[in-house]
Amino acid sequence: MEEVGELSRIMNHSFGSKYKKPEEQEQKLSEELADVLFVIICIANEQNIDLEVAFEDVMEKYHTRDSNRWAPKRISEEEVEA
Repeated sequence: MEEVGELSRIMNHSFGSKYKKPEEQEQKLSEELADVLFVIICIANEQNIDLEVAFEDVMEKYHTRDSNRWAPKRISEEEVEA
């Protein structure tokens, strides 16, 4: 699970408030994402989890939950005049 920690570190260095220490080796986000993906696939295989089915299920959950999340909001005349 150290791969997730390495990905976290890169995300913090790139987008968070933690800066890379001068002695830390430069890491590529793409490589760390691939490492995490590999570990996920290994865990799924070990546990006999069909990732395709699991992914379809989670996408359906997000589609249902967030179906209106990005839809434009209607503004009433009162709000426009305010």
